[in-house]
Amino acid sequence: MFRWQARRIQKSPRLALASIIAVTILLLAGFLVQEAPEVPDPLGAFLPSGSELAVAVDAVQESFPASGDTRTVQVLAKGRILDAEAIQEMRELQDRIFSDPEVAPFLADHPVTGYVQIIEGVLLLQGLNPASASDADIGAALDLMASSPELAAPSDLFNSIVNRDAAGGQYSGLSLITLKYTGDDVGLRDAQLRIHDIADAASSTSLELAVVSTAGNEDEINDVNRVSTPVLTLGALALIALLLTAFYRTQSDVHITMIGLGITLAWTLGAQAWLSPGGAGILDPDNIFIAIVLVLLISLSVDYALQITSRYREALALEADEDAPTRSIGHAVRESGVPVLLAAGTTAVSLLINLTSKFRPIAEFGILASIGVISGWIVMTTFVPAARLLLDRKRAADGRELITRPVADTVPGTAATLSRTAAVIVRRPWSILGGAVVVTILAIFAATSVDTTTTPTDFLPRDSDALENITFIEDSFGAGASTLTVLIEADLDTAHSTRDLLDYSASLSAPETRPESMVGPPINSAVMLLSDWADDSGQPGDKYDPAIAAAFADLNSGSSIPDDRALSTWTLLEDIDPASFASVVDLRSDGPDRTILQIPVAADSATLLPQLLDELDDLWGGDPGQTTATGGDTLAALINSELGRSQTLTVPLTIAAAMAILLLYFGISERRPSLGVISVLPIAMVVFWLLATMWVFGISYNLATALVVALTIGIGVDYTIHLTHRFIEAEKELRDSSLALRRAMTTTGGALVASALTTALGLLVLLFSPLRPIQELGALTSATILLTLISTFTVLPPLLILWSRYHHRKAAAYQ
Repeated sequence: MFRWQARRIQKSPRLALASIIAVTILLLAGFLVQEAPEVPDPLGAFLPSGSELAVAVDAVQESFPASGDTRTVQVLAKGRILDAEAIQEMRELQDRIFSDPEVAPFLADHPVTGYVQIIEGVLLLQGLNPASASDADIGAALDLMASSPELAAPSDLFNSIVNRDAAGGQYSGLSLITLKYTGDDVGLRDAQLRIHDIADAASSTSLELAVVSTAGNEDEINDVNRVSTPVLTLGALALIALLLTAFYRTQSDVHITMIGLGITLAWTLGAQAWLSPGGAGILDPDNIFIAIVLVLLISLSVDYALQITSRYREALALEADEDAPTRSIGHAVRESGVPVLLAAGTTAVSLLINLTSKFRPIAEFGILASIGVISGWIVMTTFVPAARLLLDRKRAADGRELITRPVADTVPGTAATLSRTAAVIVRRPWSILGGAVVVTILAIFAATSVDTTTTPTDFLPRDSDALENITFIEDSFGAGASTLTVLIEADLDTAHSTRDLLDYSASLSAPETRPESMVGPPINSAVMLLSDWADDSGQPGDKYDPAIAAAFADLNSGSSIPDDRALSTWTLLEDIDPASFASVVDLRSDGPDRTILQIPVAADSATLLPQLLDELDDLWGGDPGQTTATGGDTLAALINSELGRSQTLTVPLTIAAAMAILLLYFGISERRPSLGVISVLPIAMVVFWLLATMWVFGISYNLATALVVALTIGIGVDYTIHLTHRFIEAEKELRDSSLALRRAMTTTGGALVASALTTALGLLVLLFSPLRPIQELGALTSATILLTLISTFTVLPPLLILWSRYHHRKAAAYQ
């Protein structure tokens, strides 16, 4: 294969370049068919596929499309919010929101929970008109609410959504607007953003207003991602150009490599366009990890170019005639082809292992990054040698001197340091290997203490309005407010399940038994609907039916009732109010019945939300597994548990895939499959070194940083493959393992130092991302490169020496 490639490039470098250009044009044509992605669904983007929550979300959307999925928009007011004027202004703002044609279709049956509604309710109890209430009237209502035992529930809710500033005069308060999902993703998103616009346009003399919503957060993330991705990419390219100038010491090689990088990025983005909506529809062009892919490709593809150029200069230094460039290019393509292909192929396969991840953004990252790695391999092993050959043929024809300075010598002191390191390793391989094992054991203990906390704010841009508002809400109220939907799957035609449902609803409604993170009783449930029809308030238009009231009294009596009595109650309710019934109960013939309860909560997702989910499970008196809490804010708690399990599978699969490829190659080419194990083992140790590094610096194992662990295998194995391949090649020629190791480390090893520095420094550009997970990923990936380089020069060489000595002894024994 590589001989054929070398001959094609030697024979017609212009045809090779033309082929690269043709493929580039074809891939870039993908932008002609690419369409804007559908409105992102936060659950769809980050929900682990196949998880219990994913199944529950599908069930809720199937049975309760009009009320199952909700979005809570938080309207935050600051200032003298309890003055009569301010309360009137907030009421007018809410009225404008509720009457807006973009918002109204998505309002839930009970659309708002806020301090204004609580105060107005107390004023009505006092026989006062809220519209004309004075400051004194409001003060009296607050005093009554604080002192009256009958108003304990609204008082608790009021205190959970109103906070007094330390100065005493200023307050902050929340109004929680609940929007329901109607099947219109675009409309639901636009409704949330419309509330932002209405609040921004509101003119208030008493209040400072801010809005927090899922759609608003997504907009901030996507906007900053679209702006930062090209900036980070250009920054990485600029830094790589500076580093290559130092390593190559010739502008022509810098220009060739930079053009190759540009083509690699064009291929990758073009492939992404073909795979985006409008094309195959596999990838989301707004994936938050795209910036990582581009910067990663820039750094990795440079490695392939450096290896090709290094081999070419080595061969060129041994030639003297005018045709030297042609022969040297052929030698470089043939000799570097195997290790570069192995490195690229192993990296691509390692990245594709991310398809096993339950998190769609990670899976998509694996697809696009693997496409980019293969693109970089093709471009750098075709374009770079073809362009270099054309330039050097002309240079030789003009009688100018060709560049032969080894790339390994471009980092001062590298050759001498690596030569001395090789000598020490040859003398004491067991001691060095033992020291590495001790370090790894200590790292394993440290790795068990890595924090796995993930919060939604991790992915918000730093210094953004959304992050500032969410931080204020968490500081002032303990946590942001949201609505959880609890799905219950149980046969309601049995008295036992109906009793469990009634008891569960009662426990969640009573302040003394419901979880502390709940800010009030359920706002929508089958039991609420049932009690509405059973309670005769005497008010005009009140829902009331004597038959349901009698049946409800029987259910609540505590006495044993037959199953048909429970079923008849639900059937009667369905006949009287079919629309409302369908929004909370689904009596199914092909499985357990489904019902939902929607509860208002204020729980920090990193700490209190997991506790809340456990408490909700404990309060259910039926069979375990019949209840599942869903809703956007349960996601972070689930990610924390699912991420560990997902990556626990991904990492060993990645190691196994890399090892399988190398076992196959070295088994066929060298009849020494053990070299595959030797090449992967140092990188497997680096995984634990990296986790220990995260523990030392307090970096959490989250959705973004988890990528680095899998990347460690894909990136790191490049270095061990290059050094192992060069060692085997040198040993065959020199017939001496000590000399072979020294040559491998001073030639290929020196090029690896230049490559590692280029890759690591290029990835540090991600530190300038406004998104903290991307910053952490950039820092950790750079650390991974350096740790991998250390492992390649300290763990791999003694393994190679011991392997070589073993086989020499084994061969001698057979003679």
